[in-house]
Amino acid sequence: MLVLYLSLIDNENDKSKFEIIYYEYRERMFSVAFDVVKNNEDAEDAVQNAFVGIANNMSSIGDPLSQKTLSYVLKASKNAAINIYNKNNKIKTVEFNDDINLSDDDFFDEIIAKKERGEIVDAIYNLNDTYKLPLYYYFVCDMKIKDIANLLGISVSAVKVRIHRGKKKLLKFTGGDGDEK
Repeated sequence: MLVLYLSLIDNENDKSKFEIIYYEYRERMFSVAFDVVKNNEDAEDAVQNAFVGIANNMSSIGDPLSQKTLSYVLKASKNAAINIYNKNNKIKTVEFNDDINLSDDDFFDEIIAKKERGEIVDAIYNLNDTYKLPLYYYFVCDMKIKDIANLLGISVSAVKVRIHRGKKKLLKFTGGDGDEK
């Protein structure tokens, strides 16, 4: 795979930096991706997608062993994994079975629940990253607070506080009062 990535890079200096990044960070990138998608195949795909993006942006990377580069590659891996996770969860198989009789009320309840969930996800996206990311990971990705803390590089208590405050902001944003405790 490394040869494929290197073929995307023209500058020899950038190729050397990419090799360092590849060997230094690929296992950590896989771990971050796996935390999001929860399976090996999707995590590998996410890391591959992240490496393609990194290869295409090598000119913006300075020291390949810096904390800034580490943060960049882990974030690229996480974002690629989130994209795969979202893509996988948008595709739902609908089977029509003549033996199942769905009443009109049940049908409309199901439609309303899906619509409301979509509106809530949209509202989460409108929050700033401080609250958006913990809420998204917790409610949409169904991640554990400990995993969110590891992914964001903050403490468990900070994640809990951000989720609590984010829920208040979300209530205000969606028309609630946000004053419940």
